[in-house]
Amino acid sequence: MELQKFLQTLEKNSVGMYKVYDRFTFDNLFRVLLNEDFEPEDALNFILCNCSLSAIIFEERIYNKYYLSISADDTISPDLAALRNQYLFEIVQNEVLAVVEEIRREIERLEKE
Repeated sequence: MELQKFLQTLEKNSVGMYKVYDRFTFDNLFRVLLNEDFEPEDALNFILCNCSLSAIIFEERIYNKYYLSISADDTISPDLAALRNQYLFEIVQNEVLAVVEEIRREIERLEKE
């Protein structure tokens, strides 16, 4: 039942195939299939037969056989966790720099008074 619920969250293209264009979606769908007792090759076959895939999915997940390292127990793949952490770090860093700049301007304003 989890599979049907997950598939309902995906958009379909004009020929009725599920759109799986990013690594997060591919990994999550693959995990759902593994949790539904699919073997890795069967999960891949299901995806190939029912989904419209992007080039990045073909290269990074299928051609490089990364799908074989995806575990049903993982919540996020290690490469995507690293990417997420990098983005979060950059967001926090930019916010801190913005606050520091605001403080600097306020100090300059106070010094002029």
